[in-house]
Amino acid sequence: MSEIVTVGWLTLDDIILTDRTYEPNVIGGGALYSAIGARIWQDSVGIHSVTGRDHLDKIRRDIGEWQIDTSGINAIDGNGLQLWILHESATAKQQIPKLSSSSALEMDQGRKSLPDKYKSAGRGFHIAPQGSSSTLANINSLSSLTSRPIITVDVLSDSYVDPQLYLDLEFLAGVMAFLPSDVEINRLWAPGDIESWLATQARKFDCHVAAKLGDRGSLVCEAGGAAVYRVPVFHVPVVDTTGAGDAYCGGFLAGLIDGRTVHECAAMGTVSASYVVEARGALSTRRPTANERDSRLAVVLSQIERI
Repeated sequence: MSEIVTVGWLTLDDIILTDRTYEPNVIGGGALYSAIGARIWQDSVGIHSVTGRDHLDKIRRDIGEWQIDTSGINAIDGNGLQLWILHESATAKQQIPKLSSSSALEMDQGRKSLPDKYKSAGRGFHIAPQGSSSTLANINSLSSLTSRPIITVDVLSDSYVDPQLYLDLEFLAGVMAFLPSDVEINRLWAPGDIESWLATQARKFDCHVAAKLGDRGSLVCEAGGAAVYRVPVFHVPVVDTTGAGDAYCGGFLAGLIDGRTVHECAAMGTVSASYVVEARGALSTRRPTANERDSRLAVVLSQIERI
C-alpha cells in the first residue's frame, strides 16, 4: 500500500533544450516527477493521475519499473496532456500545450476520485500542479479524510490553469507545506521581498512555505514563521532541469512523513532534484543507493544557513 501519493498530471513532453537538443514523447508531469522525488527516499509511493487511453499500458508499465504503484492512473479518450517544454536558459523554460493535447479540464475530470486504497493507506499526499479548481477541490477532499494525512501543494501560474483562483491564499489553511517556485510567487503575488512573504504566510496559515529558486537553491520558512533557512543546491552536471522542482516537492514530503525538521525536508527535496537534473526525463533518473543519497544529504545539510 502507498504511504505517499502524488496527485496531478502525467504528460507526454517534447523537450527542447538550449543547445537545440530535441527529445520527443518523454513521459513527464508533476505527478510523476514528484513521485520519483519521493521514491528516492520512500519505498511505498503511488500516483493518482490520468493519461490518454492509447498510452495507458505503456505508461503504467514504464512507471512501474521504478516500483511506483500505478493502479491509480486512469485513462481518457484523446492524447492526454501533451506539452512543448522550451528551455530558454539554464533555469528559464516555458511549457506550452500542443494542439493535439487534451485540455487541463479534461485531465482533471478524467483523473476521477481518489482510489479507496490510497484514502486508507496514504500518510502523505502531494498535490502537484494542475487546474486551480482541481487543486482546491483536492485540498478540501484530502483534508477531510479521517486519517488527517500530511498535504503538500505546488501550483502553476500559466493561463491555461486559471491561476486567479490561487490569489486568495486561504487554501493554505488546509495544507502542511506550500512549495511554489519563485517564478510562480512573483507572477501571482508579486511580493517586494520573497523572504518576508514566506514568513508572513507561514505565520498566517501555520504551514511551512518554501520558495524554489532554481540553481540558487531554496528558501524555506517553518510553520509559524519562527525561522527561515537558505538551502543550497547540490552541484552535479546538469543535463535537463525539467521536473526538478517537482522532485524537490516529493523529497520534501518524504521528509515530513519521516518526521524531519523543515530544513531537513528541504535538503531531502534538494537531493531528489539533484538526481533528476542529471538525466533527461523522469524515468531516466538514476536510482541511488541509500548511502549515495545520504551522502548528498549530509553535504546539503552542512551548507544550510539560518537567516
